[in-house]
Amino acid sequence: MNTKLSLMGVLLGFAFAAPSPAMEHTAGDKLKGYTDVSTALYKDNLDDAKKQAADAAKDVKDEKIAKHYQGIADSKSLEEARKHFKEVSDLLIPVAKKEGKMHEMHCPHAKANWLQKSADEVQNPYEGQKMPHCGKEVK
Repeated sequence: MNTKLSLMGVLLGFAFAAPSPAMEHTAGDKLKGYTDVSTALYKDNLDDAKKQAADAAKDVKDEKIAKHYQGIADSKSLEEARKHFKEVSDLLIPVAKKEGKMHEMHCPHAKANWLQKSADEVQNPYEGQKMPHCGKEVK
C-alpha cells in the first residue's frame, strides 16, 4: 500500500511539475535580443543593431526569426536593417501577445508595428532620430 502511494505521489509530481527550459519554447526565448535591436535602431546605431542582431540570431531557435536577425547583422544601411526588423517584428508580435508582457506599437509613416516593454515613451525603431516618438500603442 505504501509503495503504491509513493509511486502515485511521484507520478503526480511529474504531472504537475513545470516543464524544463529544454522542453519549453517560450516567447521569452524568441524575444531575447529583440528590444536591444529595437533600441539600437531607435538610436540610429547600425553597428550596435548589427551586433545585437548577430547575438540574437545565434540564440533564437526559430529559423525564420534567425534568418531576419542575420539579415540585420549583414545590413549595409539602417534602411536595410529596418526592413529585416519589420519581418522579425511581424513574426514576434503574435508570440508576444500570448505572453501579454510587451506592448505593440504602430508607426503610421513606416506602416509597421513593433514591440516595446513599456508604452510610456514611444521609441520608434523605423524612423529613428528623424521621428523618434512617432507612433502609438495598438489597443
